[in-house]
Amino acid sequence: MKTHSLFQVLTRVLEIAPGYALLFTALLLCPQLSRVAYGQSCAGCAIAEALPPEPVSTSEWSFSKEVNEVNLLFVATHHGRFIDDLSQNDITVLDDRKPPAAILGFRSERELPLRVGLVIDTSSSVTSRFRFEQRGASAFLFQTLRRKDDMAFVMGFSNEQKWAQDFTRDPEALSQGVQRLTIGGGTALYDAIAAGCEKLLAHAEQNMVARVLVVLSDGQNNAGKTDLNTAIGIAQQAQVAIYTVSTNYHYTIDFNQEDWGAKEGNDNLRRLAEQTGGRLLNPPDAKSVGKAFAKVAEELRSRYAIAYRPADFVADGHYRKISIAAHRSGEKLQIRTRKGYYARLVSFGNLGSQQ
Repeated sequence: MKTHSLFQVLTRVLEIAPGYALLFTALLLCPQLSRVAYGQSCAGCAIAEALPPEPVSTSEWSFSKEVNEVNLLFVATHHGRFIDDLSQNDITVLDDRKPPAAILGFRSERELPLRVGLVIDTSSSVTSRFRFEQRGASAFLFQTLRRKDDMAFVMGFSNEQKWAQDFTRDPEALSQGVQRLTIGGGTALYDAIAAGCEKLLAHAEQNMVARVLVVLSDGQNNAGKTDLNTAIGIAQQAQVAIYTVSTNYHYTIDFNQEDWGAKEGNDNLRRLAEQTGGRLLNPPDAKSVGKAFAKVAEELRSRYAIAYRPADFVADGHYRKISIAAHRSGEKLQIRTRKGYYARLVSFGNLGSQQ
């Protein structure tokens, strides 16, 4: 009987079923992934940007070992109001300018478990308003985790990440983690986003989940090794939606030196959100942070999930643009989702050279 090495088996599986190969690799690397859970760099932790955690059928979300599939989350609005009664027939999807080979599942995200990373800027610049921000962040956790299968973690960041609370279903434990955060240091925003996405992805699960980072920051980055484009690429590849809450509360249109910094920060936060299917919230003052978080919580329960098989998919590394259109009663709706993905297996450690 002919025998094969583990490498040969994995290589063959990757050729015929990339999604299953990724799952197999993740199982083999489980001990290493557990060590990565606290934000350490892991050049060997490969992620399949084009492949979702696992596919769905029209009746239930389930695993498949044979096909490439994309799981996509999106929001539909009309004049600012969430539309929550769409059917599959109301939407059109294009992947790399082509209709999908097959639509495999469509449902409201209200039925999907949430995996939320709350990422809070703890650099020295937030000293005067930090208590308001902690209060709003804690309230958000109680509003968002409403079911037994929702989970979240809390991370602060300055020059480095500060892991305040690991994944848990307990809002009280998460709130205590927020309160334990202390301020001081520079702002390595993009490193924190990369670490948060890796944390969400390393928490491997058999069921389809919605991965979300909620980032409270002024959008400035003056430390770390990761740049904006790389952070966006990591989030797209990990299929993480980034919601950003700006702390540039006194930004005006007078454009003095301070305002130019705030404008740049807001532009950075907007790009992070728009490119990953999230949203930028810009509260007018620190006391309004809680209201901004409440809007994020509402939107997380108003999204849709669709799973499809891309047409003519080849894992050749090129960028596949995604677009969704939706109509109801003859009116075109506004859609917000991530902009696309790279059709390849990538490593967190090498992303900087691949953008």
